[in-house]
Amino acid sequence: MRAGKMKRRITFQVSEERRGELGEVIREWRDLTTVWAEIREISGRERMTFGTVYSEATVRIWTRYRADITTANRILYRLPNVRGQVFSLLAVIPDADHSRLELICKGGISNG
Repeated sequence: MRAGKMKRRITFQVSEERRGELGEVIREWRDLTTVWAEIREISGRERMTFGTVYSEATVRIWTRYRADITTANRILYRLPNVRGQVFSLLAVIPDADHSRLELICKGGISNG
């Protein structure tokens, strides 16, 4: 794997649930790790829901192999002075040598 193509920093996040004061379940995302990655756009579209336009992108991300990454995780990708993008993992595909992961992701602009 050529490290020169991995120019982007992404953060894997894991979902955690806790109980609120009234016993309600609160789901929060916690940072798991930040790694170098290569990101390639596959497709994008805009859709309108209830008068609001949403951007949605499908991307392919490559990173070094990690055994703890599954489709239950999500990815946060931020650039300086730019809103972050949150991607859900549709597929986690390790190569035969377990040296890298190919991640097929879908996501859009986040408010955070």
